[in-house]
Amino acid sequence: MPPRHCRSHRFSHPAALALRALVIVAASGRLLAAQSAPPLAAIRVNARRLGARIPKDYLGFSNEVSTAGMGLPQPSAQASGSARLPAGVPPGAHLVYVLGEPGAPNSGFFRFMRDLGPGVLRLGGNSQDNTCWRSAPHPAWCHGAITPGLLRLYARSARASGWRLIVGLNLKQNSPRWALSEAEAIVQNIPRSEILGLELGNEPSLFAGTPARPKTYSPADYVHEALGYIRAIRSNPSTRSLSFVGPADCCQWNNPASLRQILAGIGRYLTLVSVHNYPTTTCGQRNVSARQLLSPRRMAQFDRLSRQLARVAHSYHLPIALAETNSASCGGMAGVSNAWASAAWGLDYLFSTARDGYTHINFHFSYRAGGIGSAYNPIVTYGWYRGGREHYRNIAQPLYYAMYMFSRYASGERFLPATISTARRIDAFATTRCATCPVHVFVINAAATAAGRVVVHVTGRGGSASLLALRAPALDSLAAKVRLGGRKFDSAGRIATPRSRRLARGPNGAYAFSLPRATAVVLTIRR
Repeated sequence: MPPRHCRSHRFSHPAALALRALVIVAASGRLLAAQSAPPLAAIRVNARRLGARIPKDYLGFSNEVSTAGMGLPQPSAQASGSARLPAGVPPGAHLVYVLGEPGAPNSGFFRFMRDLGPGVLRLGGNSQDNTCWRSAPHPAWCHGAITPGLLRLYARSARASGWRLIVGLNLKQNSPRWALSEAEAIVQNIPRSEILGLELGNEPSLFAGTPARPKTYSPADYVHEALGYIRAIRSNPSTRSLSFVGPADCCQWNNPASLRQILAGIGRYLTLVSVHNYPTTTCGQRNVSARQLLSPRRMAQFDRLSRQLARVAHSYHLPIALAETNSASCGGMAGVSNAWASAAWGLDYLFSTARDGYTHINFHFSYRAGGIGSAYNPIVTYGWYRGGREHYRNIAQPLYYAMYMFSRYASGERFLPATISTARRIDAFATTRCATCPVHVFVINAAATAAGRVVVHVTGRGGSASLLALRAPALDSLAAKVRLGGRKFDSAGRIATPRSRRLARGPNGAYAFSLPRATAVVLTIRR
């Protein structure tokens, strides 16, 4: 064995030193090459120009009034996906109404609502016009009942979450006297302070051609019927103070001309204009791909229409809400609507809709028969009866993680100009609360395979920074593999503090970081 002192000089040999120098030079060369290579995306933010403010209560949900009468058509086998129970859910459990039951409210879901900050829960959907309060004029059209217990469940959700409610009225029955009876029950069971407004029907343009209306049913006919409801409810002292929301429409009437005609007739009675939109559809057993959902062209078309509708509403001095929306109508697309792709779409969609002029956005829940459920629900709830009571297991979906990220770092803030240079499907948005407040830069990687270095330049702001990531392995990753700062939500709506990492400002004043695929980050820059 060589003497001990000889070991300490092993690398002092000229050949060894030369080899070590070559290794160092090669590594330095690779590092310099990586730093000098064009970045995956270059983002510039102007922190000196504060834009429009995103409402603090911007986020919300749209839920069916009950699981009865939704009338969702049968999806394709691919769109419906698997009905297997997830881990931790006992055999015999089944998908249930996310609010729970009148005698067994789902308090975990109410915590998920509260985690998003102040918001609006809209209760409507197809079931709105297919379920009935007592003694409906056309009982054969009623597939379920609205009960005082159900109304009290709505109130329980508002009280537990701090949200306000939009409560839908059945317009298909077309009876002002009967609608007044339901409105009286609403104010008897829901505190007035929790009601943002009563919504006058759900997607009335689709009434045309059904047994309820002729094929010629028009916006003018809708105005006539809505005015009948408004006058009946305004004539009663107990319901006179209630506000109204409408027209809650989609499809054929979702155009500036039809909306203008409706607001000319009932606009003075509305507290909020409501419209619906879904960027894709699984109706007619269609299938939807992640590429279709994330299409920039599709988003640009939606933005053009949204800005037009917002201008019409604003011309009547009314706010406008996207009161029912999600990734694909008719229940969503399994493997897309419940995958990380929906989180990427959802973040982009939230910023785009706020920028277009909407004051609220409500992501819809619906319920398919046969224990399959709808793929786009932001929270999936299983229920089972054991020990004399109902139990619930709530599972946050990728879309909910996107909503939560938005609520923490963008709700109530003001837009900042942000431009991005990239050849990939990567978007960027920036916000701040005030001229001296932290700046938040969201970067969303919606490309299927792209990953690389991102460089962010912020004019008018510099200082310590942190980076928080919403990640999954791939666009088609499901909820079990989604992490926000390495954390997951539990069934009761709780999440440990997400982990972020510190990020130093570079010598050129920019912030640089690596952006993996299937990742959205928020860069927080403090003054």
